[in-house]
Amino acid sequence: CQKSFDCVTKANCVTNTDNGKYKTNDCFNFLTCCLRLKRSSNEGYRAVMKCFNGRKNDKNVESEAVDLADYAWKHSIVHVCEGGENGQLDTARNDQLLDFDWQVTKIEKVGVVEVIRGGQMYLKLRPNDRPVRLVTHAQQLSAPAVDKDPREYCSQLLGGRLTMIYETELFPEIVKVRETAEHYCLSRGSGGKE
Repeated sequence: CQKSFDCVTKANCVTNTDNGKYKTNDCFNFLTCCLRLKRSSNEGYRAVMKCFNGRKNDKNVESEAVDLADYAWKHSIVHVCEGGENGQLDTARNDQLLDFDWQVTKIEKVGVVEVIRGGQMYLKLRPNDRPVRLVTHAQQLSAPAVDKDPREYCSQLLGGRLTMIYETELFPEIVKVRETAEHYCLSRGSGGKE
């Protein structure tokens, strides 16, 4: 439990503030660490959150942690794009912008507009990234329905918004997003995400 928690706290993301603003790397590291733990092992993710929640006696830490999580969900892609570091851009692309689970969670937390904004900012730096362009375009087309009901995101993507019929080659990233969305829709019908 403590070892998993150290992954999150090593970047000082729980208490490291700079005049009321969180440092770019701290927000990004916090989110990517939690996402990797969640993806690799729901048990590991639960252990981190249990440790994290165990520190709730300290109201200052709890308040900063909640603020950081909200801030990170909303602004992590923005900070990565403003930093322009290739390694972080690659991680943001693969672990966030092209990850269906991340997209769903971010839509639930901050809305589809923020997801679209992250994709658009990334595309300003890397305009030839066709998979990110396709996903961002699908999100734009789906925005009115998803804004009303975030549960519509999956069916919007699978219902034709995220298509490659006009592409000369298949993009494995898009295939993966669609497969994950299909699995999500099927598991949601049986009582929730697996």
